[in-house]
Amino acid sequence: METYTDRDARIDAIRRRFGISLETAAKYNSQNRDEIKNSGQIFRLNGKDKEKTLALLYMVSSDEQDDVIQKFRNDAGLNDESYSPALLVTQYGTMLAAALIYHPHLYAMAVNYYGAVSAGFSVAEITKDAINKNKKNKILPFPVNSRVVFATATAAAVAVVFFITIVVRLNQGAGQRVVNDWISGLMEPNKGQDGVSFISEGNEGARVGIRSPLVGIAMSAANTKNNLSGATEYYTRSIKTEKNNAALYVNRGIAYTLQGYVDAAITDFNKAVELDPNNTSAYFNRSAAFMGKGDAEMAESDLMTIISINSGDSEAYYALGVLYFKQYENDMSKPRVLLEKSLDAFSRIQGYKDADLIFDYLSRLL
Repeated sequence: METYTDRDARIDAIRRRFGISLETAAKYNSQNRDEIKNSGQIFRLNGKDKEKTLALLYMVSSDEQDDVIQKFRNDAGLNDESYSPALLVTQYGTMLAAALIYHPHLYAMAVNYYGAVSAGFSVAEITKDAINKNKKNKILPFPVNSRVVFATATAAAVAVVFFITIVVRLNQGAGQRVVNDWISGLMEPNKGQDGVSFISEGNEGARVGIRSPLVGIAMSAANTKNNLSGATEYYTRSIKTEKNNAALYVNRGIAYTLQGYVDAAITDFNKAVELDPNNTSAYFNRSAAFMGKGDAEMAESDLMTIISINSGDSEAYYALGVLYFKQYENDMSKPRVLLEKSLDAFSRIQGYKDADLIFDYLSRLL
């Protein structure tokens, strides 16, 4: 069942701010589906795309005097009064509002682009490798919360990784690398199609993906991993500017975890918990890292902490069920208590991912 998300609320606020009705946006979308589907191509900045991009930046920003808007106008050569953002919104606003609503990734792209300009990159630098059909963009491999993105330094981290080639560096000082089935089975948090990253809801950071013990992918839409060493580098730079931002530590910890540097990851998750004791994403990802070390007891403890904070956290119950089932599988004696615990965890989340399928399978093992 779909829910009304923070992203939807932000887009709805933009639509209302510029007086564009849902009926108008829906009608435009129905008549111009291809244009909406390909709306992300405006970041190529060909022809009138500069005008559309300026209008979009204006729509996601606070006001026309925003420094980001002024910088984009200067870089794009749109300083003439005829290119006033307000006038361009009048011209392109309906199309852009429809695209924000019906193209699920345009909002994230706009925010990332806004961040890149805010970080000081020129239009030419930003678009050099952006949205090229012949090149697979190397991007931020998992979400950052929207408030973090708008902060200048963090925006730089997100947007730079999104729009330019990641500089691959060794993870010096990350500690010993763990290579096992659990780590290799973990996945990057959800990404949109064509490699466009989502902006995560809330302010806790992302969550690593946990594979289903039966049918492969369950907690993530991604099948493959990007090279994440560049991501850890950019998060490290961001942390130097925002030392008390728990979400940054969470996301860098995920990058470390997926590369097998679980000790470094746990250190980051510990810091995130220190900064934000109720950060459920920190506990969730730390649990995954502990499993990478073979410490099921600590992994279970972190997941139970999440449930104590939010008893309706489906991801925590799912991960808990997978944890118990993995222990059951790996124990030659096949303790019935682990099977029962697995069943109990999955029974609490019927209809979530493939939980029903797993529950039915485990029930037949009793």
